[in-house]
Amino acid sequence: MNAPLQDRAAAALGSLRSAGTVAAGAEVEGFRQLQGGWSRHSFVLSVGEEGASRDFVIRVRPQGALLDSDLRQEFLTYRLLGQHGIRAPAVYSLEEGEDNPFGGPFFTMAMAPGEAPNVWRREEREALERNWSGPRSLAQDLVQSLAAIHAIPVAAVAEVLPRRGFNETVAHWRGVQEEMALVADPVIGEAFEWLQARDIPEVEPALVHGDYRLGNCLIRDGRITAILDWELAYCGDPRFDLGYVDLDYHAGKFTRPGSPLLNAVAEREWFMGEYQRLTGRPFDADVVRAYSVLGALILLAILTTAVRMYSDERTSDIRMMWSRFAIPGLRQDITRLLGW
Repeated sequence: MNAPLQDRAAAALGSLRSAGTVAAGAEVEGFRQLQGGWSRHSFVLSVGEEGASRDFVIRVRPQGALLDSDLRQEFLTYRLLGQHGIRAPAVYSLEEGEDNPFGGPFFTMAMAPGEAPNVWRREEREALERNWSGPRSLAQDLVQSLAAIHAIPVAAVAEVLPRRGFNETVAHWRGVQEEMALVADPVIGEAFEWLQARDIPEVEPALVHGDYRLGNCLIRDGRITAILDWELAYCGDPRFDLGYVDLDYHAGKFTRPGSPLLNAVAEREWFMGEYQRLTGRPFDADVVRAYSVLGALILLAILTTAVRMYSDERTSDIRMMWSRFAIPGLRQDITRLLGW
């Protein structure tokens, strides 16, 4: 283990010791960085204690992160999820300072079993589709987990996360798009105008994941074991998650069409009907469509930010520039959703 990694491992172990999660005699057995992570860096710390080994995940908000999101809120959200029985890893300690070997605030959490599926790989996508043709366990877990997330008492959610309304959300992401765009895009601009002209009736707020999709879940043996990536969570209209999860992008559409199924695991009508049955919440297809448009625009703003950061040489991560390849498909989806 080289010196920087050794220092990071020691800092993470020290945080776990301070929280009482591991004993003073626990030792580092391994430390590695996980692939992925545009707004967070994730590391796996293996700890040996009394002849047994445990793995922990370290979530770090690096300098120059793609999304300007609050790590403390993410930590508290995970704690809230654990208190209400949602499939999510337990969290242990939070370090909010930046003067540490990670170069940014971090928190420690349990390492949940399973792997995150990649719907953009044909083999994995086809395997997911076969689950729908067979036991449908992934479809059931995906919709039941969403219903359970939205059932957390709003008073508990409001103690952890900010309340955000439809108009505020639209205005925020329009600002991000306009600030980061290298060139003006008439399709994106008119779509934001269309959204800002909508009159979306308010409903009882709930915990909104903000990036709810199968790719942000861990899977093992045909079941969802954990729901991850809560950095965009807020207290607001739960119908956002319905519109967002329904995007073709999350079923594997990139430069080519993906699965015809929602997230490659469920027929759309079944998913929406099952959600309504589980929650008893009224379903408005036009409102969900508006949130699909908003979800696509948020993804475009994030991808545009990635391209801008690479163009301005604020990052050397080539994945940021690759983001441009997803933009045409999302614009196409917006025009379809709006009937243009």
